Amino acid sequence: MARSFLGEYKCSADAKGRLMVPSKLRECFPEGEQIYLVRSLDHCINLYTESRWSVFEEKILSLPETESREVRRFFYSSMQEAEVDGQGRILLSVGLREYAGITKSVVALGCGDHVEFWDEEAYRNYTDQARTASVEDILRRNGL
Repeated sequence: MARSFLGEYKCSADAKGRLMVPSKLRECFPEGEQIYLVRSLDHCINLYTESRWSVFEEKILSLPETESREVRRFFYSSMQEAEVDGQGRILLSVGLREYAGITKSVVALGCGDHVEFWDEEAYRNYTDQARTASVEDILRRNGL
């Protein structure tokens, strides 16, 4: 089984949209697997490896057609294949950067099966909200 993506890292994007992926996260990329970038519901960018995207994709494709259309449009229309260059960077499309509001300062979050890239200010605003109570409620409802 592939290693889980863990941790929070500060990184930056340059004017061309190249984003330095922290080495601790790159170490979790399985050799030879494609990497995908896709928008998230939380206005950040998700990075999936091919095998982990496949698990998510199976769930999307198992939805009834009437429910899956919007979901497929949301994810697949924004999705891009990515490659890590020799300096450990990936190129973010203009559309994904605009969607996530990413210009320079970025926070990369390991989220188990994927990585999230947030504009640093947007992430700080998100974490400033009362998230602990929300997580606690979810855990309680699910017996955790």
